[in-house]
Amino acid sequence: MTYDFKQTINRENTRSVKYDFREKLFGRQDVLPMWVADMDFTSVPELQDALIERAKHNVYGYTSYDDAILNAILGWLKNRHQFEVSTDLLSFSPGVIPSLHALVQTFTAEHDQIVIQPPVYPPFFSVIKSHNRELVENPLMNRNGRYEMDFEHLEELFKQGAKAFILCSPHNPVGRVWTKEELTRLADLCVQYNVYLFSNEIHADIVFKQAKHYPVATLNEEINQLTFTLMAPSKTFNIAGLQASFVVSPNQELKEKFDQQLMQQGFASLNTFAFTALEAVYKHGEPWLDGLIKQLEENKALIDQKLKENEIGISSVYTEGTYLIWLDFSGTGLKHDDIKRKLNDEAKVGLNEGKMFGAQGEQFMRMNIAAPPETVEEGINRIIKAFKS
Repeated sequence: MTYDFKQTINRENTRSVKYDFREKLFGRQDVLPMWVADMDFTSVPELQDALIERAKHNVYGYTSYDDAILNAILGWLKNRHQFEVSTDLLSFSPGVIPSLHALVQTFTAEHDQIVIQPPVYPPFFSVIKSHNRELVENPLMNRNGRYEMDFEHLEELFKQGAKAFILCSPHNPVGRVWTKEELTRLADLCVQYNVYLFSNEIHADIVFKQAKHYPVATLNEEINQLTFTLMAPSKTFNIAGLQASFVVSPNQELKEKFDQQLMQQGFASLNTFAFTALEAVYKHGEPWLDGLIKQLEENKALIDQKLKENEIGISSVYTEGTYLIWLDFSGTGLKHDDIKRKLNDEAKVGLNEGKMFGAQGEQFMRMNIAAPPETVEEGINRIIKAFKS
């Protein structure tokens, strides 16, 4: 079966955050939105069929999971990532951020140090600060457009008593898919200094052909016992609005503590359609995902080609996964606010401004390329035209 990733779909008037809140966010309605992390593609066809079939029942009482749902998840993890987990260690929540809040509350105390690697997904900052923990930064190093971890600095932070580390793997926004060697070195440090590893692997499925995703918990038994793996089908299959995610805990004792905290936050179960979606996409979504990745690789190549042909001081960093592109505007010589204004008012393209991801995002912007190639080309052409002038 073939899937159409080139069709332009009108998402206006669907209460879409991406489209229907443009004026509120950017001050104008004519901005081409290429920011928030959802796609402009229809999802897996079998998912629509499953949701319609479930809706026909027209009774939406309290819903739980069964073996069919659990087996769909386990099969996906095993086949796609060689990650074999016990169903007894799975916990469900509406999203990875609620799960991170629960993990921070459960396994750290006030004033404990938690390490992150900026530039990084903005909620990582707030999930630490909102619970009165100490935010500690281990910035990634930009090596000629390819980001790497600073392991020497990281070890110093661990020596100073860090209690936990929040990993973004694959990384949002810089697009790195960490190698097995990089993750092993990180894991060894966590084991050596007894640091909990909260591994956000929500983009694990969207990996380009030159890379491979390794769940950290699979590296060895020592790191497995310190790692909570956070995953979801939401980014993979464009179903963030259905709010379904899960966490793989290290062992039963820690899972029970985590589940208790989730209950205290009010997360007892997923909604009816979330469970339906989990089963459908993990059972039927692999061919669709393979087509998606091919289209994303083509979109990234298009952006690289356009920027190379038009020397305007903008470059796209080395990307191995996700559908989020980290654009470097430092070569334009413009200050961050001037870049933002030019994008908004002249190019009329809505991107995520880099400073949201930490101080290291100065003169950077994040671009979402999960859209038909016509939309991606329109977006990059608008940017090129604005910065040429």
